[in-house]
Amino acid sequence: MTEKKQTPASGELENLREILFGNQVRATEDRLNQLEETVQKQHRDLTDALNKQAAAQRDATDASEKALKTQLSNQANTAQANHQALEESLNQLRADHKRLMDEMQAAFTQELENLRSSLTDHIRRMQNESRQRDDDLRQELLTVSNWLDNKLTPRLNLGQMLIDIGQQLQSDNGNTASPEDE
Repeated sequence: MTEKKQTPASGELENLREILFGNQVRATEDRLNQLEETVQKQHRDLTDALNKQAAAQRDATDASEKALKTQLSNQANTAQANHQALEESLNQLRADHKRLMDEMQAAFTQELENLRSSLTDHIRRMQNESRQRDDDLRQELLTVSNWLDNKLTPRLNLGQMLIDIGQQLQSDNGNTASPEDE
């Protein structure tokens, strides 16, 4: 880089600037220096205050830590005792629940066996009644058939009788089915 030579006009310009703004620049520099000194003093004061406050805070924290440790220890002991009591209660509840479930299972098993036995007896009775009705109807059919053989009934009357017998069988079967449906 080449150095610029100062020309006489630039020197005059500097003098003119010094005349016009010199006092303001110096006043501004003085103010900036005063402000800097004030800021440094306030910074020192704040640092001292913060150090004092930090020391006081450390002392208070130490005391709080001791109190908190004591309180936490007490709470831990209480929690341990509560945990043991709850665990014992839970074990008791489990035992009671198992006993109750066993009793309920036994009762349900007995009730199921009673229902099975009752249902088996009911089915046997219904089968016996159905056989008896079937036997009665067969006997009646044989009686009617013998009677018809003896009477030589015309075919139209014979057909009507068979229809009546069929309807009677259907109505008896319908009556037999109804009690089983219940």
